[in-house]
This record gives sequence, C-alpha cells and structure tokens, in this order.
Amino acid sequence: MHAGRLKKVGSSDGPFASVYFEDVRNREDARERFELEWRSMRNQLSKQGASETLIARLDEVKDNHHGISGRAGRAIVATPEAVLIDDTLLEPAGSTIATLGELPYLIPLIAHGYDTEPFLIAKVDHTGADLCVRDARGRDVYGESVDGDGFPVHKAHVGGQERYTDSQSLVEENIRKNLAQAVERAASLAREHKVALVVVIGEVQSRKAFAQLLPSTLRVVDVEKGSRSVGSSPAEVSKSIRELIDTQRLRRMDSETERYVAEQGRDSGLSIDGTARVLDALEQGKVETLLLTDPDDKEVTSGKLIGPADRVLPYIAIGTGTELVQIDERLVLADGYGAILRHP
Repeated sequence: MHAGRLKKVGSSDGPFASVYFEDVRNREDARERFELEWRSMRNQLSKQGASETLIARLDEVKDNHHGISGRAGRAIVATPEAVLIDDTLLEPAGSTIATLGELPYLIPLIAHGYDTEPFLIAKVDHTGADLCVRDARGRDVYGESVDGDGFPVHKAHVGGQERYTDSQSLVEENIRKNLAQAVERAASLAREHKVALVVVIGEVQSRKAFAQLLPSTLRVVDVEKGSRSVGSSPAEVSKSIRELIDTQRLRRMDSETERYVAEQGRDSGLSIDGTARVLDALEQGKVETLLLTDPDDKEVTSGKLIGPADRVLPYIAIGTGTELVQIDERLVLADGYGAILRHP
C-alpha cells in the first residue's frame, strides 16, 4: 500500500478509532443487520473510553455507500477531529474490529484494502459507452454515458446486393463514429483523473474496436464477461474486476518476495527481518518497503511512541514514506516483520 494514501493518518494525533466490519448490501435484512452491527461497534468503543465527539465522527460516514454491491468490507479510521480513512475492503477483515488507541490499527487495511492504481471502466457497445472512474480506494468517483450520434447501427439486407453493401458501409462508419466519440471522452476522463489503465467490457467487436482507438499511452485490460446491455449481470463485471485486482496484488507479492530473497542471497544487508531490526531501520528512515506476514503485537517503544508493534511499526512507516505490503505464506519473517532497505 502506498504510504501517500495514509498520509493523513501519519500526520494526525490520537486517540484513533479503528473500525473494520462486513458491509453487505444484497440481503433482505441487510439494513437491520448493519444497524445492529453499528450499535455494537459504538458500544465497544464507548467502553474503551471513546469520546462522544469521536463516535459522532464515525456516525458522519456511517451510511457512505462507495458503490458497494454484495459482500465487501469497510475500514474507517477517525480521530475526534476528522475521519481519516473511509475505505472499501476487497473482503471483510475476518471478524468485526472496533478498537481505540493512541495509534491507529492498520493491519486489516494493509491486508485487505485496495492496492491498485485508479482505473477507468468502459462498458461499450456499437452506440457508445458507459464510463466510470474508480479510484485507488475502490470507490466510484465519477460516471457518465456517452452515446454517439451515428445512426443506423444495424445492417438491413434490402434492395439487392449493391444497396446492402452501401447499408453495411454506412453502419460500420456509424459504429466507428460512435466509438470514436466515446473514446474521446474516455481519454479526456483519463487525463482529468490521472488514469493510465482502462478496463474494457462489452461484446467482442465493439470491445476490440474501442481498445484500438484508445491512445497508446493508456494500458488496456480486456474483460470478456459482462456487457452494456440492460439486464446484464453486474456481478459478472464485479467478479472480473476483482480478479484483475487480485492478479495485481499477487504480482506485487511475487515481486517483493523475489526482491527480499535476492537481497538475502547476496548478503547485501538490504533485506532484514525481526521486530527489533526492522524498527531500528524504520527509525533511521532506511526502509523502502515494510513487509508483513503475521505481525507480532508485543509492546515496543520508539521515542515517545509506546504500543503494540503492529501499530507502532506501520505508523512510523507512513511518516517515512515507506511502502507497506502484506505477504502470504510464500515468505516466512521473524515476528512477522521484514524490510527491504533503501541503503544498508
């Protein structure tokens, strides 16, 4: 996870309320379950000493939707002054967490939060496209439909071969015009929102034509499932996009694991593990990437910071511009902490 996304957290003082829960929208009793869960979390924070002001901050964002449909998770981190994080999680954190402390608890966010670049979703057909910008936190931040003025877009076999050929050429030109207008708007949105990746969804011919018209500066991912047509399943589209994000996460784990192991093999001193060694390197600003597997929560001290290691180390990492990456069982780290250093 990019430290810049957590900059507000690193520059804020506690107490912090850190809340993680499942946010389900597609059940008949979803609202009732959500209200019960929310009240339970508020009660837990109150018992831990959270002020009414802090709990009121959480209530301010309680009903934020973020485009969630189906099973997902939410992460909220707040102080009495402001809500610092209100993110969708790729999946729930496993169990509901509502904790108060002088330092934020960020491990579930690092493990389950969106760790991808912003991208543009384009659902296309022969009349145009539905465009949606999704930010690095998994939120739909802008959407619009672009329908071109080319018509007709269906071929009609009437009046003999010559007239059919003319009709076919007109239809193909209208489709090209419609897609070109959609591409022009998509490229404009990509520049405006600093997007370099476009996910293209729709029937194969429109999808291929749209992708070919996009500027070469944009990377394209072609999704076979889903379409722009009314009644198409949003679940299929969501699943395909989730698979895309999961692939990116796994590639990141692969690359960071390979870097860590390679530096271990060179005995360069650029990869280390263990709570004490990693904490010392963080304090010196030497860590480029903080790696987490199953992080230990024993108490540590760093200057004026005293608390569980799984709060102290990520908090220091944010302040030093360090990347934070959750690694699965492919890597074994002492105490669940590892680091790739900028210099020995």
